[in-house]
Amino acid sequence: MDMIKGLFVFGGMVILLAMAGCGGRDNSPPSLTSPGGEAIAESVRETVAAMAAQTAEASGGGNTSAAPAVPATSLPAESPDSTIPSCTVLTGVNLRNGPGVAYEPPVMSTNPGTSLQPIAYVPSGFPLGTWLLVEMDDADQPLWVSAGPQFVSCNIDITTLPRPVTIPPTPVPLPAATPTPTDSSPVAMQPVLRNISGGVTSCPDSPTIQTNKPIVDPRFLLRVDAQLFNPPPGESGNGAGIDRVEFLVNEAGFTHTERVAGYCIFQGGEPDCRDWPRDASGRFTWGEGGQLVVDGDYSITATIYPRPETGATQCHWSTLLTIDVP
Repeated sequence: MDMIKGLFVFGGMVILLAMAGCGGRDNSPPSLTSPGGEAIAESVRETVAAMAAQTAEASGGGNTSAAPAVPATSLPAESPDSTIPSCTVLTGVNLRNGPGVAYEPPVMSTNPGTSLQPIAYVPSGFPLGTWLLVEMDDADQPLWVSAGPQFVSCNIDITTLPRPVTIPPTPVPLPAATPTPTDSSPVAMQPVLRNISGGVTSCPDSPTIQTNKPIVDPRFLLRVDAQLFNPPPGESGNGAGIDRVEFLVNEAGFTHTERVAGYCIFQGGEPDCRDWPRDASGRFTWGEGGQLVVDGDYSITATIYPRPETGATQCHWSTLLTIDVP
């Protein structure tokens, strides 16, 4: 409404100016520099300014307060992922098709520092011990590994893992050969071990390897437990800082290199050694497919090698014994 009134005022001013121009002798319009013209010009300027202000206000072009800024909506922070179960191999261990040393032979072995992802747990394997079903980069299927704290270290309580859906059946042992009147092969019994010396440990430098008294047993013959006195950080227990143990039976020419803690002359060790190997007739042999064990005196040496990065030197343990084969 105010804008319409302004237009009427402006129109009236224009008409007055036109009439003033027509009333004089001189038909030319009065100069705006004259006193009268100056007042008229000033009035016109004020009117035009007022109309412009009204027009701007009506159209929203006036001074308006800035619209309040819309606060940015922050996305909710992502909750951290729950701990992914993971285990690290502390000493070399075997991986098997089932939870126990009964699942012979091992599928593969791993070195210290290997990362494993546990997916299942059993409190008692075959024949004993706790076991984990794990996945690893180098295996195309889940495998079982001993869960003993001397072998693996995990970032979770492994007893909270689920039990496996199924457990493979244990391998069925071959039935012992039944002697017949024409079969003169002896029935396989455990050898008799006697005249066992106390054992001697020797190291080129000052001793760096701690060894418990090796176990001599007619079921598996020999087991050596060893670890460094000053193992690498994060390692402890049997096998800490140890790379391998090399066994030598001089009189039989038998050798075996074992990298699994609980170092056994015929493999195994997690947590038990493998039985003394036999041939198809049940006779004892020096290793799988090796020559037959015969009565006699034997000298056995176990050389314990630390991992190279430890800077420690190897040590030797040796013993003498007599073997009587039944």
